[in-house]
Amino acid sequence: EPMRAVVEGVRARAGVDAPVTVVHTDILANDFDALLGNVLTTAGSYAQLPGVYAFAEARSFYERLFPAGELHLAWTAIAVHWLLRAPQPIPGHIFSTRAPEPVRAAFAEQAREDWAAFLTHRAEELVPGGQLVVVGGAAADDGSSGAERLMDAANAVLEELVRDGRITADEHARMTIPTWNRTQDEFLAPLRDGPLAPAWRVEEHDLLALPDWLLEAYERSGDADAFAAALTGFFTAAFEPSLWAALDDGRPEADADAIASAFQSRLAARIAADPRAVETHWHVVLLR
Repeated sequence: EPMRAVVEGVRARAGVDAPVTVVHTDILANDFDALLGNVLTTAGSYAQLPGVYAFAEARSFYERLFPAGELHLAWTAIAVHWLLRAPQPIPGHIFSTRAPEPVRAAFAEQAREDWAAFLTHRAEELVPGGQLVVVGGAAADDGSSGAERLMDAANAVLEELVRDGRITADEHARMTIPTWNRTQDEFLAPLRDGPLAPAWRVEEHDLLALPDWLLEAYERSGDADAFAAALTGFFTAAFEPSLWAALDDGRPEADADAIASAFQSRLAARIAADPRAVETHWHVVLLR
Protein backbone atom coordinates (compact mmCIF):
# COMPACT_ATOMS: atom_id res chain seq x y z
CA GLU A 1 0.00 0.00 0.00
CA PRO A 2 2.75 2.56 0.73
CA MET A 3 4.41 1.87 -2.62
CA ARG A 4 1.10 2.12 -4.47
CA ALA A 5 0.50 5.50 -2.80
CA VAL A 6 3.95 6.60 -3.98
CA VAL A 7 3.32 5.46 -7.56
CA GLU A 8 -0.06 7.16 -7.71
CA GLY A 9 1.36 10.34 -6.14
CA VAL A 10 4.25 10.50 -8.59
CA ARG A 11 1.97 9.95 -11.56
CA ALA A 12 -0.45 12.60 -10.39
CA ARG A 13 2.44 15.06 -10.80
CA ALA A 14 4.53 13.57 -13.58
CA GLY A 15 1.86 11.96 -15.78
CA VAL A 16 0.11 8.60 -15.77
CA ASP A 17 2.69 7.05 -18.10
CA ALA A 18 5.74 7.91 -16.00
CA PRO A 19 7.75 4.67 -15.57
CA VAL A 20 8.46 3.69 -11.97
CA THR A 21 11.01 1.21 -10.62
CA VAL A 22 10.68 -0.18 -7.09
CA VAL A 23 13.55 -2.16 -5.57
CA HIS A 24 12.98 -4.17 -2.40
CA THR A 25 16.10 -4.73 -0.32
CA ASP A 26 16.90 -7.19 2.44
CA ILE A 27 19.73 -9.50 3.47
CA LEU A 28 20.41 -12.62 1.42
CA ALA A 29 18.63 -14.91 3.90
CA ASN A 30 15.29 -13.18 3.27
CA ASP A 31 12.62 -15.25 1.51
CA PHE A 32 12.61 -13.33 -1.77
CA ASP A 33 10.39 -15.93 -3.44
CA ALA A 34 7.62 -15.14 -0.94
CA LEU A 35 8.28 -11.39 -1.15
CA LEU A 36 8.09 -11.20 -4.93
CA GLY A 37 5.17 -13.62 -4.99
CA ASN A 38 3.23 -11.27 -2.74
CA VAL A 39 4.27 -8.17 -4.66
CA LEU A 40 3.44 -9.58 -8.09
CA THR A 41 0.24 -11.52 -7.35
CA THR A 42 -1.60 -9.73 -4.51
CA ALA A 43 -4.77 -8.04 -5.74
CA GLY A 44 -4.28 -4.29 -5.90
CA SER A 45 -0.49 -4.46 -5.67
CA TYR A 46 1.41 -1.53 -7.12
CA ALA A 47 3.33 -4.02 -9.32
CA GLN A 48 0.16 -4.72 -11.29
CA LEU A 49 0.02 -1.14 -12.53
CA PRO A 50 1.28 -0.69 -16.10
CA GLY A 51 4.78 0.70 -16.42
CA VAL A 52 5.82 -0.26 -12.89
CA TYR A 53 8.78 -2.59 -12.43
CA ALA A 54 9.61 -4.55 -9.26
CA PHE A 55 13.10 -5.79 -8.43
CA ALA A 56 14.96 -7.18 -5.41
CA GLU A 57 18.43 -6.43 -4.01
CA ALA A 58 19.83 -9.11 -1.70
CA ARG A 59 22.27 -7.07 0.37
CA SER A 60 22.16 -5.29 3.70
CA PHE A 61 21.08 -1.66 3.64
CA TYR A 62 24.14 -0.93 5.74
CA GLU A 63 26.00 -1.32 2.43
CA ARG A 64 25.87 0.73 -0.75
CA LEU A 65 22.96 -0.60 -2.84
CA PHE A 66 22.56 1.80 -5.80
CA PRO A 67 24.66 4.03 -8.05
CA ALA A 68 25.05 7.66 -7.04
CA GLY A 69 21.98 9.78 -7.74
CA GLU A 70 19.78 6.77 -8.54
CA LEU A 71 16.99 7.06 -5.95
CA HIS A 72 14.17 9.57 -5.67
CA LEU A 73 12.63 8.04 -2.56
CA ALA A 74 14.08 5.67 0.04
CA TRP A 75 11.48 4.09 2.34
CA THR A 76 12.12 1.80 5.30
CA ALA A 77 9.57 0.45 7.78
CA ILE A 78 10.38 -1.39 11.04
CA ALA A 79 13.84 -2.45 9.90
CA VAL A 80 16.56 -0.05 11.04
CA HIS A 81 16.43 -1.32 14.63
CA TRP A 82 18.10 -4.52 13.36
CA LEU A 83 21.85 -4.21 13.77
CA LEU A 84 24.56 -5.33 11.39
CA ARG A 85 25.72 -7.59 14.22
CA ALA A 86 25.22 -8.11 17.95
CA PRO A 87 28.35 -6.63 19.56
CA GLN A 88 28.27 -9.13 22.43
CA PRO A 89 25.90 -11.51 24.24
CA ILE A 90 23.48 -10.15 26.82
CA PRO A 91 24.03 -11.76 30.24
CA GLY A 92 20.94 -13.64 31.37
CA HIS A 93 18.64 -12.25 28.68
CA ILE A 94 17.98 -12.05 24.94
CA PHE A 95 16.95 -8.39 24.57
CA SER A 96 19.23 -5.37 24.64
CA THR A 97 17.12 -3.15 26.89
CA ARG A 98 17.52 -5.77 29.63
CA ALA A 99 21.33 -5.71 29.36
CA PRO A 100 23.64 -4.25 32.03
CA GLU A 101 25.00 -0.80 31.27
CA PRO A 102 28.35 -1.78 29.68
CA VAL A 103 26.56 -4.11 27.26
CA ARG A 104 23.90 -1.50 26.54
CA ALA A 105 26.68 0.93 25.70
CA ALA A 106 28.15 -1.55 23.21
CA PHE A 107 24.76 -2.00 21.54
CA ALA A 108 24.23 1.76 21.43
CA GLU A 109 27.62 2.24 19.77
CA GLN A 110 26.88 -0.45 17.18
CA ALA A 111 23.54 1.24 16.50
CA ARG A 112 25.27 4.60 16.10
CA GLU A 113 27.73 3.17 13.59
CA ASP A 114 25.01 1.36 11.66
CA TRP A 115 22.75 4.41 11.45
CA ALA A 116 25.66 6.55 10.24
CA ALA A 117 26.47 3.95 7.55
CA PHE A 118 22.82 3.81 6.48
CA LEU A 119 22.59 7.59 6.19
CA THR A 120 25.93 7.86 4.40
CA HIS A 121 24.95 5.37 1.69
CA ARG A 122 21.46 6.78 1.19
CA ALA A 123 22.82 10.33 0.90
CA GLU A 124 25.05 9.17 -1.94
CA GLU A 125 22.29 7.20 -3.66
CA LEU A 126 19.53 9.83 -3.53
CA VAL A 127 19.13 12.48 -6.22
CA PRO A 128 19.40 16.10 -5.03
CA GLY A 129 16.06 16.82 -3.37
CA GLY A 130 15.29 13.12 -2.94
CA GLN A 131 13.60 12.00 0.23
CA LEU A 132 14.13 9.38 2.90
CA VAL A 133 11.16 8.18 4.96
CA VAL A 134 11.85 6.10 8.06
CA VAL A 135 9.26 4.28 10.15
CA GLY A 136 11.72 3.05 12.73
CA GLY A 137 11.50 0.78 15.73
CA ALA A 138 12.32 3.21 18.52
CA ALA A 139 12.57 3.78 22.26
CA ALA A 140 11.22 6.26 24.75
CA ASP A 141 13.64 8.71 26.34
CA ASP A 142 14.34 6.18 29.10
CA GLY A 143 15.46 3.62 26.49
CA SER A 144 12.43 1.32 26.80
CA SER A 145 11.03 -0.17 23.60
CA GLY A 146 7.58 -0.94 24.97
CA ALA A 147 8.02 -4.70 24.45
CA GLU A 148 10.05 -5.58 27.52
CA ARG A 149 7.36 -7.72 29.14
CA LEU A 150 6.98 -9.85 26.02
CA MET A 151 10.75 -10.31 25.86
CA ASP A 152 10.84 -11.21 29.56
CA ALA A 153 8.21 -13.90 28.94
CA ALA A 154 10.18 -15.35 26.04
CA ASN A 155 13.39 -15.37 28.06
CA ALA A 156 11.62 -17.08 30.96
CA VAL A 157 10.52 -19.87 28.61
CA LEU A 158 14.09 -20.30 27.38
CA GLU A 159 15.25 -20.57 30.99
CA GLU A 160 12.65 -23.32 31.49
CA LEU A 161 14.06 -25.16 28.48
CA VAL A 162 17.54 -24.95 30.03
CA ARG A 163 16.26 -26.38 33.33
CA ASP A 164 14.52 -29.21 31.45
CA GLY A 165 17.63 -30.01 29.47
CA ARG A 166 16.11 -29.10 26.10
CA ILE A 167 18.80 -26.49 25.44
CA THR A 168 22.14 -25.97 27.16
CA ALA A 169 23.07 -23.02 29.34
CA ASP A 170 25.76 -22.11 26.80
CA GLU A 171 23.21 -22.05 23.99
CA HIS A 172 20.93 -19.79 26.01
CA ALA A 173 23.87 -17.53 26.85
CA ARG A 174 24.53 -17.06 23.12
CA MET A 175 20.91 -16.29 22.24
CA THR A 176 20.73 -12.60 21.41
CA ILE A 177 18.23 -10.62 19.38
CA PRO A 178 20.54 -8.22 17.48
CA THR A 179 18.41 -5.09 17.76
CA TRP A 180 18.66 -1.66 19.34
CA ASN A 181 15.62 0.59 19.53
CA ARG A 182 17.04 4.10 19.23
CA THR A 183 15.62 7.06 21.08
CA GLN A 184 14.41 9.99 19.00
CA ASP A 185 17.59 11.87 19.93
CA GLU A 186 19.72 8.96 18.68
CA PHE A 187 17.88 9.06 15.36
CA LEU A 188 18.25 12.81 14.99
CA ALA A 189 21.78 13.37 16.34
CA PRO A 190 23.75 12.74 13.10
CA LEU A 191 21.18 14.71 11.10
CA ARG A 192 21.64 17.78 13.31
CA ASP A 193 25.39 17.85 13.84
CA GLY A 194 28.53 16.27 12.45
CA PRO A 195 29.80 15.29 9.00
CA LEU A 196 26.46 13.93 7.78
CA ALA A 197 24.34 16.93 8.77
CA PRO A 198 25.01 19.03 5.62
CA ALA A 199 23.64 16.24 3.40
CA TRP A 200 20.23 16.15 5.09
CA ARG A 201 17.38 18.41 6.12
CA VAL A 202 14.85 17.06 8.62
CA GLU A 203 11.40 17.92 7.32
CA GLU A 204 9.34 16.29 10.07
CA HIS A 205 9.67 13.78 12.88
CA ASP A 206 7.55 12.25 15.63
CA LEU A 207 7.68 9.52 18.26
CA LEU A 208 4.65 7.31 18.85
CA ALA A 209 3.77 4.56 21.29
CA LEU A 210 1.57 2.14 19.35
CA PRO A 211 -1.60 0.61 20.77
CA ASP A 212 -1.54 -3.11 21.57
CA TRP A 213 -4.03 -4.13 18.88
CA LEU A 214 -3.81 -7.83 19.71
CA LEU A 215 -4.58 -7.21 23.38
CA GLU A 216 -7.45 -4.92 22.42
CA ALA A 217 -8.88 -7.72 20.26
CA TYR A 218 -8.54 -10.13 23.20
CA GLU A 219 -10.35 -7.73 25.52
CA ARG A 220 -13.22 -7.59 23.04
CA SER A 221 -13.39 -11.35 22.45
CA GLY A 222 -12.11 -12.83 25.70
CA ASP A 223 -10.35 -15.51 23.65
CA ALA A 224 -7.00 -15.90 25.41
CA ASP A 225 -5.92 -18.81 23.23
CA ALA A 226 -6.41 -16.81 20.03
CA PHE A 227 -4.48 -13.92 21.54
CA ALA A 228 -1.66 -16.23 22.59
CA ALA A 229 -1.51 -17.85 19.16
CA ALA A 230 -1.35 -14.49 17.39
CA LEU A 231 1.35 -13.04 19.67
CA THR A 232 3.40 -16.24 19.60
CA GLY A 233 3.14 -16.28 15.82
CA PHE A 234 4.45 -12.72 15.68
CA PHE A 235 7.36 -13.55 17.98
CA THR A 236 8.16 -16.68 15.99
CA ALA A 237 8.32 -14.83 12.68
CA ALA A 238 10.25 -11.83 13.96
CA PHE A 239 12.75 -13.17 16.46
CA GLU A 240 13.11 -16.96 16.56
CA PRO A 241 15.67 -17.18 13.70
CA SER A 242 18.03 -15.04 15.78
CA LEU A 243 17.58 -17.32 18.79
CA TRP A 244 17.94 -20.68 17.05
CA ALA A 245 21.09 -19.51 15.29
CA ALA A 246 22.76 -19.96 18.69
CA LEU A 247 22.03 -23.70 18.89
CA ASP A 248 25.05 -25.98 18.70
CA ASP A 249 26.05 -26.84 15.14
CA GLY A 250 25.95 -30.54 15.87
CA ARG A 251 22.25 -30.63 16.66
CA PRO A 252 20.17 -32.60 14.12
CA GLU A 253 17.44 -30.64 12.33
CA ALA A 254 14.71 -32.68 14.02
CA ASP A 255 16.10 -31.71 17.42
CA ALA A 256 16.06 -28.01 16.49
CA ASP A 257 12.49 -28.35 15.26
CA ALA A 258 11.47 -29.99 18.54
CA ILE A 259 13.07 -27.17 20.53
CA ALA A 260 11.21 -24.57 18.46
CA SER A 261 7.93 -26.43 18.93
CA ALA A 262 8.44 -26.69 22.69
CA PHE A 263 9.32 -23.02 22.93
CA GLN A 264 6.23 -21.96 20.96
CA SER A 265 3.81 -24.12 22.93
CA ARG A 266 5.20 -22.97 26.28
CA LEU A 267 5.26 -19.31 25.28
CA ALA A 268 1.65 -19.54 24.08
CA ALA A 269 0.59 -21.20 27.34
CA ARG A 270 2.34 -18.52 29.40
CA ILE A 271 0.69 -15.74 27.38
CA ALA A 272 -2.77 -17.33 27.52
CA ALA A 273 -2.51 -17.71 31.30
CA ASP A 274 -2.10 -13.94 31.78
CA PRO A 275 -2.57 -11.91 28.59
CA ARG A 276 -2.17 -8.53 30.26
CA ALA A 277 1.23 -9.52 31.64
CA VAL A 278 2.69 -9.21 28.11
CA GLU A 279 1.00 -5.94 27.13
CA THR A 280 3.13 -4.38 24.41
CA HIS A 281 3.31 -0.81 23.15
CA TRP A 282 6.09 -0.65 20.58
CA HIS A 283 7.65 2.78 20.15
CA VAL A 284 8.05 4.03 16.58
CA VAL A 285 9.88 7.04 15.15
CA LEU A 286 8.42 8.71 12.05
CA LEU A 287 11.12 10.60 10.21
CA ARG A 288 11.18 12.38 6.84
